[in-house]
Amino acid sequence: MRTAHLGAALAGIAIMLVASVPRAALAIPHANAPETDQTRDTLLSTGTLLRIAMNQTVSSAHNHAGDTFAYTIVDDVIVGTRVAVPKGTVGTGKIVRVAPAHGGRVDGILKLQFDPIAVPNGPDVAVDITQASLVADQNSNNGMAGSVAEVADMTVPGFFLIDFLRKGNDVTLTRGAPFHVAVTEDAFFAPPNS
Repeated sequence: MRTAHLGAALAGIAIMLVASVPRAALAIPHANAPETDQTRDTLLSTGTLLRIAMNQTVSSAHNHAGDTFAYTIVDDVIVGTRVAVPKGTVGTGKIVRVAPAHGGRVDGILKLQFDPIAVPNGPDVAVDITQASLVADQNSNNGMAGSVAEVADMTVPGFFLIDFLRKGNDVTLTRGAPFHVAVTEDAFFAPPNS
């Protein structure tokens, strides 16, 4: 019972910490384009969250390093007053490291590399799983946060208790189950009326 309270308290602290940190502080340090009146309709800034869903199940149980995968953008991504990345846009990536779960309570390993999203009438958009995208999954209770955290090899406070109790399982990202990724480099779109 104490462990459950500790996990809930740590998850609450993580949520408060991320919620209290300005958006710019969550960005990658090299990204410094300010959001101004001039950039409002052209800048898709670092740290912007996108919901995606895998087009096929990817798992440490049956995939191999070098396998490719596809995913679909679930929601329109808005820049200012327009849709920059339409829902339904397909992105791709590849599996860079995989190992199935073993006996002796050894979990599977699944590491992904996301290709930049090719956007019609816009720049390619670099995305990846980030600490902020993991927290968004945890907050939305989408059931994917633990698996996505393992794929990203990141720890969000509260997950370590789950991981400690759950050993010997394969890591699986289920087809159609949405989760978050984040823009990792500022992307600039042409002004709307150019």
